[in-house]
Amino acid sequence: MSRLFVPAALVCTLVAASCSSGSGPSGPTPNPPRISRTRFLAFGDSFTAGEVTNPTGSQLGVGSAEWGVGSAGEGDSLTTPHPPLPTSQGIHKLILVPTASYPAQLQSRLQTAFSSQAASITVINSGEPSERILDGNQRFPGVFDANHPEVVLLMEGANGLPQVGPDISAGIMRIMVQKAKDGGARVYVGSMIPQVAGRPRATTPVGELLNFNNTLQIMATQESVTYVDLYNAMLPDAATLIGSDGLHPTEAGYKRMADLFFAAIAALEAK
Repeated sequence: MSRLFVPAALVCTLVAASCSSGSGPSGPTPNPPRISRTRFLAFGDSFTAGEVTNPTGSQLGVGSAEWGVGSAGEGDSLTTPHPPLPTSQGIHKLILVPTASYPAQLQSRLQTAFSSQAASITVINSGEPSERILDGNQRFPGVFDANHPEVVLLMEGANGLPQVGPDISAGIMRIMVQKAKDGGARVYVGSMIPQVAGRPRATTPVGELLNFNNTLQIMATQESVTYVDLYNAMLPDAATLIGSDGLHPTEAGYKRMADLFFAAIAALEAK
């Protein structure tokens, strides 16, 4: 009995092991997600540079706009002094926090999502606080030529919009878009973001913002570039996504902007 029992037990063990290994050979390991372009240039004003009021994070800003301290360099942001508003208005100072900026947070998201290319993915932050769109148009060609980006994220026009007007502002944006396209870059045009009425720097009429956004969207369609609607996506939570000055995003607001740009980029660039 024992001579028959041992082989039978061994057979049962082998059969069980065979059954547990699956019904057939496993398929090939899927390739990690990749992105078709890895060198990004984010160009704009303080909304790109990462200027915030009353930062909530632990990171220190490069410069305090209250004291007029800043640093400048290719691909960096230059802090432009702003006179501090009275503390009774709830604002103590504007501070440049590059790590909170949407380009920095976007780079982190892209490197995480496309980890096999993380070392080559860069999002250059070329935001300059207080820049008006006419000045941005003068600055853009040199920045573009110096950095040779594959993708341009363009967001300009908030400063002085009521004086320049939506049509002229969109026309200037078109010039920058065409420069980027002629240089072989794919372009994403970000809309203006909402302001919070009743807060000190929320001075642009809502109608002006909406008119500019509508004109920007038409221009983007005509130029066959991607329009990223930040305004409507941020509007329901504007009270928390926009800072105490009513104009600049909070750190959470910059994260939302990064998420929206990421979604648009992933839809076109992922492969």
